[in-house]
Amino acid sequence: MPIMAADEPVTLKEVQLRLGVPQHVLIHLCEKGVIKPDFAETSGRGKRREFSERNVFEFATALTLRRVELPVATAAFVIGLLRAFATATKKLVPSFVLPDSLIDDDLELSLYLLDGERLVFQAGGEAMKTPLLLSADLGGSKPASKRPRITTLTELPEAFDVRVEIDLTRIARNLAPAP
Repeated sequence: MPIMAADEPVTLKEVQLRLGVPQHVLIHLCEKGVIKPDFAETSGRGKRREFSERNVFEFATALTLRRVELPVATAAFVIGLLRAFATATKKLVPSFVLPDSLIDDDLELSLYLLDGERLVFQAGGEAMKTPLLLSADLGGSKPASKRPRITTLTELPEAFDVRVEIDLTRIARNLAPAP
């Protein structure tokens, strides 16, 4: 997804202060391929990573996934899916940009992990004519190394024993500066 022109680079220190986590945790997420800086990747001594607001949102999402003790590889897979989901949503809602659309528009976005094996992104709200449900299976694959295969669903599956819901809209709005 292209970076918006108004998006100014964010330093690792700024991400640390905004999210309240140690820099080494953020660096670990970068080194494991969970977060890929949109502006600049470190390339030797003196070159620092620079991130976009989308990256800050991705960090917050990845940290939430880690709080529910999902492996780093799964977090990387989810962030990859989130980017793919944003691309698919942009086809339906041309003005869609993460995380801005979750903050400014009447758009609700949730991520469900069902029985630890299936991920489902659900988008809805007044910004969309019909809700969008996209799914990807985690079972039997190496999440960090495979490109996710995304399928469209007509409804949220009901046959599961465990459901973890992550409110991505809330995460985005918590990152937004106070009005």
